[in-house]
Amino acid sequence: MKYTILLTAATFLAAAGAFAAGPDDLKPNLPDPDAPVEIRVTTGDAGKEIKAKVGEFIVIEMDNNVMAGNTWIWTEMPGRNDSVLEAQESTKADPKRPTSVGIDGKVYFRYLVKDAGTAEIRLAYTRPWEGSGTPQRLFNVKIVAEKAAAGKTVVLETKDNGASVTVKAGDTVQVKLRSNRTTGYSWAELKDKTDAKVLKSDGGSYEVNAHPEGMVGVGGVETFTFTAVAPGRTEIALGYARPWEKDKEPAQSFKATVVVEAADAAPVTAATDAKEFALGDGDSGKSLELRVGDTVKLVLDANPTTGFSWSKMDKVDQSILKLEKNDYQQNANPGRMVGVGGKTTIVYRAVKPGTAKIDLTYMQPWEPDSKFNTDYTVTVKVVEK
Repeated sequence: MKYTILLTAATFLAAAGAFAAGPDDLKPNLPDPDAPVEIRVTTGDAGKEIKAKVGEFIVIEMDNNVMAGNTWIWTEMPGRNDSVLEAQESTKADPKRPTSVGIDGKVYFRYLVKDAGTAEIRLAYTRPWEGSGTPQRLFNVKIVAEKAAAGKTVVLETKDNGASVTVKAGDTVQVKLRSNRTTGYSWAELKDKTDAKVLKSDGGSYEVNAHPEGMVGVGGVETFTFTAVAPGRTEIALGYARPWEKDKEPAQSFKATVVVEAADAAPVTAATDAKEFALGDGDSGKSLELRVGDTVKLVLDANPTTGFSWSKMDKVDQSILKLEKNDYQQNANPGRMVGVGGKTTIVYRAVKPGTAKIDLTYMQPWEPDSKFNTDYTVTVKVVEK
């Protein structure tokens, strides 16, 4: 009966032009259990000043009444300071709206605190089809955001190209790369590669190497700084190019994978005699038994020049097997031939007892059902040390 009521209310909302949420829509919009800190705000907090830190989440829970047939929803009013608060993306038609969905007479709005400062959240309880009509109720809270306590800084250099690092929310990742801007070349972040909700870019800087006065053509070091904001996995991707050569591939590139854990996440301590189990292309279908702290390393043939790559690495149960590395290395190619393949290395660490299945597919992303795809599976049982 509960689902029947929810679906009926959703039907009313759709008829009125508001968003409609079915059972499949509900789960993604619930508060994220992996968030470093969630500050819950309810109807009774109206008018209050709420203190928060950068990297935390504000979740506003409001009373909502669609069960009686009314299509009233809490709608956001103008005035929020978007440099301080970022509404989380919605799965609905308008991705700029806060994530919100009615559940048992409640509606939720979720914001990420992304910078220090003050911001006001103002909501109105109204019928969406009444346009500028007077809302039945108003709600507002003031958010005062402070910088999070300084975390550690992880520095990556040219030798770390292709590496994977794990940090906590609040930590900083710096990438320092040699450069010479007198040649016209400079490093720049590649567009749409880094998820700003996980790792926020704080920009770059350039420092010329020490040199005699009057000397020209001196190189230097470019530094790019990123702040770990919230749990998740993303990529840092940089290219060394002349900005005006828009259609030309970068002369050099740098890539690193960054895994962000919650600020209070306990580090996994490997056993002093931890073992690494190495598997190759012929080991698909095998079963392994690992102890907590052991690792399983897969080294598999791959050739991205064909469009094929190994996928679904992150679909493994990360509470049992934590993905620590996903790296591709091209085979030696002294003749600079094109179309040369290489090896993909994938490493998982056993973090708690249980059974998890590594289920990978070598595929072209746009051909998920192709008969040419290759599946690779390994079943891993993790036991206590």
